[in-house]
Amino acid sequence: MAKPIPSSGSGAIRIILKNKADFHFDLREKSEEDGRISYLYDVFYENCTGTLNMVENNGEVVIAALNLSLGKVITLQNDANLKKLCAYVLEGK
Repeated sequence: MAKPIPSSGSGAIRIILKNKADFHFDLREKSEEDGRISYLYDVFYENCTGTLNMVENNGEVVIAALNLSLGKVITLQNDANLKKLCAYVLEGK
């Protein structure tokens, strides 16, 4: 059993990355405009669900937000590990 994410949401990305086998995601929507690809995923992990929105431009994630049911929104600006999670999700596409 994976470690649950605390209700504060602190360290959520780090916890998910350490327990990737318990992190599940389903592509809900994908669109492309001017060479930029937008993705919307439904995500599931132990004690929370949410959405992962990201925009990829020339193979690099330039915008990303993980919105968890715990009331926490994690962006590239407040957690550098989000790029690692995005790369993991995109590899699974």
